[in-house]
Amino acid sequence: MLLNNEQTAAFSPKSFGLIVLAFALSIFFVRFDGYIVNLAMPTFVEYFDVSIGQASWISVSYVLSQVSAIMLFGKLCGRLSIKKVFVYGLAVFTASSLLCGTSSNFPYLIISRCIQGLGGSMMLVSAYAAMVAYLPREHIGWGLGIMTVSAALGVLLGPVAGGFLIKYLDWRWVFLINLPLGILGILFSQKVIPNLAGSKIFTFKDIDFIGLIYSGVALFLLIYSLSIAHEDGLFSPVVLGCISFSVLFFFAFYVEEKRSRNPLIDIKLFNNREFALVIVSTIVGFFLFFGGGFLVPFYLTQKGLDTKEIGLLLTVFSFVYMPIGLYSGRLSDKIDPRKIVCWAMLLAAITGFIFSGTLIRQGIQASVIYLIMLAVSYGLFFSPINYYIMSFSDEDTKGSVSALYNVSLNISMALGIVLLESVYSSFKIPLDGFKAAFFAAGFCCLISLAILIFLNKARRAA
Repeated sequence: MLLNNEQTAAFSPKSFGLIVLAFALSIFFVRFDGYIVNLAMPTFVEYFDVSIGQASWISVSYVLSQVSAIMLFGKLCGRLSIKKVFVYGLAVFTASSLLCGTSSNFPYLIISRCIQGLGGSMMLVSAYAAMVAYLPREHIGWGLGIMTVSAALGVLLGPVAGGFLIKYLDWRWVFLINLPLGILGILFSQKVIPNLAGSKIFTFKDIDFIGLIYSGVALFLLIYSLSIAHEDGLFSPVVLGCISFSVLFFFAFYVEEKRSRNPLIDIKLFNNREFALVIVSTIVGFFLFFGGGFLVPFYLTQKGLDTKEIGLLLTVFSFVYMPIGLYSGRLSDKIDPRKIVCWAMLLAAITGFIFSGTLIRQGIQASVIYLIMLAVSYGLFFSPINYYIMSFSDEDTKGSVSALYNVSLNISMALGIVLLESVYSSFKIPLDGFKAAFFAAGFCCLISLAILIFLNKARRAA
């Protein structure tokens, strides 16, 4: 059931806009930083004299620390005020950016990135939970639409800014640029975000530290194993070992949460079959988005494009996605989001099948059509599926539900890359590999669609 906080009645429409803007800027902040850092990878390899695999830990460490602590911050959003979690997260992110930019050696940079990931985790969880806590029901979809547009804008501008900073300044400015942005974000957020008290007075007794360790280790091992699986192979001893121990820690976490007086998440959420299946459909439905995003640059390279040309071509997605994402958010306030996500997944499946079956042999024009169709599909999917998932939250669980949504996105990203890369690599002829991979991704979208249709029919029957 959606939280409908009575305190929102005291806010004016102008206040709603400023509140959403503050949180949306944070989403832009996190996505912008991720893509600006990725562009600097070749520079890191040269400056620190490390291998490409070692340099990848600059990104991997950020994601792993972010995911490992996400359950804790979801819990804190339910106990502390969301504003506190958000502003503290923004402060941690900004301060750690200074540490990253002043790193004198590679290990120091990795540690700083881990701290930065913690700040990013606090910002992401609190931002999505805030849309439910601060906005009235009729504005939630609009708020989530603004968030998705902000994320797309970060993805769009990150590579552009990264190229400029690295070429004309220094790699350190990839991180130091966050300082003025972060300080302004903190001041703006403190001014425009109202204080909403947490559901209860917080003490350290409210934290299930055993559950925190279990969940952190389980998520760390899972994401780590999937992040290296596309290089080492899904069935390599290291990957299988990490996955096995991850399952054990997840089971231990489940047992701990059932008996804990102050669990990190409300396990009863998963007693709701609809909620559990929506999470599964979300993970599967994003395989094309994340896995396809990983393979498309390789496909374009095979077509003869250089890095600069690929970067420019990929901006087609962001330019189409932004207005669609904003529109779908507004649409979610007027139409049942369950219907919207079904149509979005159908279009995503068609996109994968068409690119696999006919367009993939047509060259660059095919890629442009694919990116446009992909942008429309997921522009219609992101905000409504977020709205759908957050509709299961209440005053005490909004942070946990937001955390689970963000965890599902990270798992989908890792699984999608592993799945499509594994399918692609199993073929000797690259074009056949691309064709099979995008067909598999389209099929996954059909599975997600089938789950969503089943849920709709079950709800109508009930």
